[in-house]
Amino acid sequence: MRPTFMGLETAKRGLMVNQKALDIIGNNISNINTKGYTRQRLDTVSVQVYGSDRFQYSSIPLAGQGVDASGVSQIRNPYLDTKFREQYSDVGYFDQKAAVMEQMEGILSDPEVEGTGIKDALTVLSQALADFSQHPYQETNANIVLNAFKGITQVLNEYDTNLKSLEEQTKNDLSIAVDDINTKLKQLSDLNKSIAHEIFVNDDYDGVNYGPNDLLDQRNTILDDLSRYGKLEVISLDQGRIQVKLGGKLVVDANGGNYSNDAVRIGLDGTSLSWGDGTTANLGAGAIKGFEDMLTGNNSLNAGIPYYERKLDDFAQTMANVFNSMVHEDDPNKPGPFKTLIQGDFNGKVSAGNIRISDMWTKDSAYIIRKKNPDGDLDNEDILAMKAAMEKDFEFGEGSDKFTGTFSEFITGYTNTLGTDKKTNDSRLKASLAIAESVESDRMGVSGVSLNEEGINMMTYNKAYSALGRLMTTMDEQLDMIINQMGLVGR
Repeated sequence: MRPTFMGLETAKRGLMVNQKALDIIGNNISNINTKGYTRQRLDTVSVQVYGSDRFQYSSIPLAGQGVDASGVSQIRNPYLDTKFREQYSDVGYFDQKAAVMEQMEGILSDPEVEGTGIKDALTVLSQALADFSQHPYQETNANIVLNAFKGITQVLNEYDTNLKSLEEQTKNDLSIAVDDINTKLKQLSDLNKSIAHEIFVNDDYDGVNYGPNDLLDQRNTILDDLSRYGKLEVISLDQGRIQVKLGGKLVVDANGGNYSNDAVRIGLDGTSLSWGDGTTANLGAGAIKGFEDMLTGNNSLNAGIPYYERKLDDFAQTMANVFNSMVHEDDPNKPGPFKTLIQGDFNGKVSAGNIRISDMWTKDSAYIIRKKNPDGDLDNEDILAMKAAMEKDFEFGEGSDKFTGTFSEFITGYTNTLGTDKKTNDSRLKASLAIAESVESDRMGVSGVSLNEEGINMMTYNKAYSALGRLMTTMDEQLDMIINQMGLVGR
């Protein structure tokens, strides 16, 4: 027999479930601009009708008991999460390289384009030598040549200082990034524990665990941010727990009741990275690899800050070697046949950071004027040789990166390398960013809040709520008929 008040209970359940559905819709709309928020949905099931296993029993009287809420779930697509994080690591790699390359371009290339770099200083020197060759006995012209050489050494010193400053800044940025990684790994471990606890203390529904959605959103946001630094792999475990691998290394674990996380350490050189057990930390393609490539790249295939520092050093050393073998000594009793015009450190090694005019030439601008020659007259032979050297080919550096050409061609060579590398990197950044944005758009189509969809759902649940209110009124009228009007005839 049907329970007398079952209809009221059915209507009450329906009203409560639809009211809760409207609450969830309101929560979705309220969080439409909240970073990392995942659209939620109220999962519902029909109230089940159970018979008896001891004797024959009809389920008909108990049928129609309405709806029940099984839990509030998140609408996410794990495949799209994985795909986005894979692409985001590529974006992180090219983006980090682009940031450093842009600053190197400002240090090395922009001055050359603006006419304030080495090539312009070389033009000034070439003109000064041409004028001096016409009047090799004029101290005024000798002083102009001295200042032209000083201009080149000062530009080299400035380039070297700026590159070293960029190197230190990049190391500092790497340290900040490593601290951020370690913080996020610790947060993931803590969230693992909190989520597992929340799921454990809450009932499941037919084996389905509904987790704490706010904590799950926090965890997914951290995982997205962490994927920028390297190749991230997320492995789902029971009770809402996860394992996280970074560059193939297990860095967050939840083994039984133990929750642990690893940490990245930076070596004394400011660039080498290792895990807590001492193994080398190779995080795969990502922002960290971008840092490492820019801080350690020292060849044309992987041109980082050290590569361009070495190129400037090669230029400085070649320039010193060339012009220190041009001007003959006036006194044949001097130990060397040529005057030293350019010097570096006390060991004789010249670099972009220490190149400067020699002490003898600094004291006397006329130091390069030959006061005596085999004919006994002033001549311009050495000055002409210096002028000709500006257009001659020389070898810069050694090994596979050795360059042969003029001073101006050498500058053009390494600035072209930087420009080509930056253009290639920017193109790859643009391509990877386009893919990542496409995947993110697909992901937001699933997980993001849509005002149109929420509006339709709101009207649907509101109409159902009104209909259930009318149902309860109808049930009340039926009960009033049974209780107050039936059985009155004959009284």
